[in-house]
Amino acid sequence: MDAFEQYVRAGLELAGMTADETDLAVMRAADAVYGPGFRALEQADLREVQIETDFDPSRAPTPR
Repeated sequence: MDAFEQYVRAGLELAGMTADETDLAVMRAADAVYGPGFRALEQADLREVQIETDFDPSRAPTPR
């Protein structure tokens, strides 16, 4: 059992769930696709990014 599987199984156990090999394979595939971007976003310094105060997903952002 590698670190990824330990992490997944521990998290699911806390939620009262289990995972079989198919579930783990799907989670590994999702992590392979989305994981690098998520990890880069976690590490990004976003202190200089301005907050979009008038956020409305139904329309385009207003120019500043």
